[in-house]
Amino acid sequence: MPYTSTDEREVFVSRFNRVIAVLIWAGAAAIAVALVVSVHDQRLLYLVPCALFAFVAWAALWQPRLVVAPEGITVHNVERTIEIPWPALVHVDTKYALTLYTPGHRYSVWSAPAPGTASTLRATRNEVKGRAGRPSVDSEARRPGDLLSTESGQAAEVVRRRWTHLRDTGALEVGVADEAKVVVTWNVATIAGVVVLLGGTVAALLLT
Repeated sequence: MPYTSTDEREVFVSRFNRVIAVLIWAGAAAIAVALVVSVHDQRLLYLVPCALFAFVAWAALWQPRLVVAPEGITVHNVERTIEIPWPALVHVDTKYALTLYTPGHRYSVWSAPAPGTASTLRATRNEVKGRAGRPSVDSEARRPGDLLSTESGQAAEVVRRRWTHLRDTGALEVGVADEAKVVVTWNVATIAGVVVLLGGTVAALLLT
C-alpha cells in the first residue's frame, strides 16, 4: 500500500484496488466506444450501465483512503467518512481489514483489506528473508493482516506507531475515549450518484 507524507499527514490507498479500478474503466471505455461507433438505435442506452460500472469502480476501489494526521485518523470509505481523534481510539485490529475501535463502535478501513492466503504466504516469506521488517505488535497477538508487506499491515503499523508515540510523550490524554467525539459523515454525493446511475441502468435495460 503506497502512501505519501505531507506535513506529517500519511495517506494510504489500496494499490491492488486501484489496479482493478483501472481495468474496469478500460473495459467500460472500450464497450462505450464500440457502442458509439457501431450502434445507432436505443441500444446506445447501454452507455448508462457503462457509466454505472465506471462510477462504482471509482467509489469502491479508487476513492477510499486512510489519512493519518497529527489531529487524528480520517477513514474515507465508500458510503461514509469517519474522523477519529486520537483520544477516541481504543484498539487497532487487522482480522479482516484494518479496523479501528472506539468506545461502542468499530470502523473497518475499506482501503486496507487483510491479505488472502496467497498474499499472506508471500508476506511471510518476505519477513523471514528480511525483505520487510517485523510489525511492532506482540508476536502472540499478531495476525496475517499485521505483516508489513500487506496493505493492512502497513497502515496498522503507522497508526499504532503514531498512537504509541502520542501516549509515550504525554501528548495524548488517556481515559477520555468516551468523551472524544467521532464525526461520521455520509458521502451523499457518492450514494446519490450510484442510485441515479442504477436507476438509469434499470430503465435502459427495460427500454432496449
